[in-house]
Formats: sequence, structure tokens, C-alpha cells
Amino acid sequence: MEIGALMREDFQAWVPFQDAQVLLRYVPLEELEKLTREATEVHWDRRNRKVEKLNAREAARLLGRRAVRGWRGITLEGEAYPYSPEHCDFLMTRWLEFTKFVGEASLDLRGLVEAEAAERRKNSALTSGRAGTTRA
Repeated sequence: MEIGALMREDFQAWVPFQDAQVLLRYVPLEELEKLTREATEVHWDRRNRKVEKLNAREAARLLGRRAVRGWRGITLEGEAYPYSPEHCDFLMTRWLEFTKFVGEASLDLRGLVEAEAAERRKNSALTSGRAGTTRA
């Protein structure tokens, strides 16, 4: 397994999702731990004991902010639904399939490396002059 992507600070790749593509950034373990701490609510119970509870909605929102860098092919009423941090928050907190996809794909180094390689091959074929050639 090639791990060179771990050396890149902001490794990202276009990953297919249903009929769309999502630009995902690899989220390293220390960053995942940090966002989990940020999404954990702390309070004290009646016996003055510390109680910690993960706010799953906030954890999903924070993961989306760290992992999703853009998308293409996501629409709202037939029109392109442009990427923005706020739109990402909406999808991460309201669409379970999207949240699950981002959570799994952004932590899967191998999958992101393979997606980046596939995108490079596709772009290379499109610019090499071989794609779309016809015989006269």
C-alpha cells in the first residue's frame, strides 16, 4: 500500500457518490479525535459527576467541514446545488446516506488514493487525444 498521500497536508480526491462526485479530503486520525472532542458535550449530573455525550449531529457537521471540499452533480429541484460550507452542513445533518458516505470515504486512505488515480487516468485519456477519436 502506497502511503505517500499521508505526507501531503491536504490530500483530496474526487469520489463517486450515487449520480454525483464529491471532492473529499483525507481526515487523519488526530483530526478525527479533535473533532470528536469538539462535538462532545460535557455536563454535571445531580451527584456532581462529569457526564460526557457525543453530539452526533455536531460531529457530522464538523466532519463535513473538514472533509468535503466540493461536489458536482448534486441538484435541488433540477438546478445545481452549489457547494458551500453551509450547504455541506445541511447535507451532513439531514441526509444520512451522504453523512455515512463522507464518514467512510474521508477516512479510507486506500479508497481516496484509488479514486485519485482513476481521476488522473480519466483526465489523461481525455487530454491525450485518444478519447473520442473516430475513424473517417
